[in-house]
Amino acid sequence: MKGGPGLKTYIMFGVKTFSNQLSYRSEVWLRLLGNFVAILILTEIWRAVLGNGEIEGIGVEQMITYSIINTLLAALLLTGISAKVDNSLKTGSIASELIKPLSYPLHLLSEGLGNSFYQLVFTSIPSLFIAWIFFGFLPPASATHFLFFLIALILALGISFLLGYLISLLAFWLMNHFALNWMLGGFITIFSGSFLPLWFFPDSWVTITKMLPFLYLGYLPAAIYLGAVTVQEIGTFIITGLAWTAVLTLLVCWLWNRAIKRLVVQGG
Repeated sequence: MKGGPGLKTYIMFGVKTFSNQLSYRSEVWLRLLGNFVAILILTEIWRAVLGNGEIEGIGVEQMITYSIINTLLAALLLTGISAKVDNSLKTGSIASELIKPLSYPLHLLSEGLGNSFYQLVFTSIPSLFIAWIFFGFLPPASATHFLFFLIALILALGISFLLGYLISLLAFWLMNHFALNWMLGGFITIFSGSFLPLWFFPDSWVTITKMLPFLYLGYLPAAIYLGAVTVQEIGTFIITGLAWTAVLTLLVCWLWNRAIKRLVVQGG
C-alpha cells in the first residue's frame, strides 16, 4: 500500500505557486509603489511626532526602521489563505480538493509559502533597498538579535497561517468569510503593534496584547531587530509563541475534522 505524498510533493506545490506568480510581474511595480508610499507616510508621521526627540528611548530613526520592517512583513504573512478556502467553498471546488490524496492544510501551507517567497524576492527585498536609499535603515542591534529576528519571522509565518486557516474553518459554519476576515484584520491592526509599537501602549493594553498571538505578526520581529527586547525577554516570547502555535494547531485540527464531516458547499 502506497503512503501519502511526501515532502517533495508539497515543495513542488510551493514552486508551482512561485512560478505562477511570475505571470503577474507587472503587479510588482504597483506593489513597490504602494510600499514606498506607505513607508513615506509613516516616516512623515513619526518625524512630525518625534522630531529630534525620543519617547521611551525610541527616536525617529528607530521608528522609521520599525515601520519599514512591518510594512514589508505584511506582504509575507499567510492570513490571506482564508480567501482561497472561501473561494473554494463558493465555487464548490472544495469537494474535489478533499478527495485528492493530499493533506489539504499542507497543500494550502505550501502554496502560501510559495507566494510569500515570491513576495520576499520581488517585493520585500527591492522595497527594502529603495527604503534604505530614501529613508535610511538601521542595522540589527547585534548578530544575536538578527538570529532571533529570523526565528521570529518563522513564528510570524506559522501563526499567521494558523490564524488565516482558523478563519477559513469558521467559514464552514458561518458562511461569512468577509466578516470574519475583517474582524481578523482589525485584531491584527490593533494588537500586532505594526503601526503603533507596544512601548507606546498603556500598561493595561500591553498586558492584554502580550496574552494574544497578534504581536508576533508585527511588533515582536521589529522590536527584536532593533534590540528593544532583551535576550531574556526574547526567550520568553519565543516559548509563548511556540505555545500559541501548538494551541492553534490543535484547534484547527479539531475544527478541520469536524468541518469535513458536515461540509456544506455553497452553490454546489
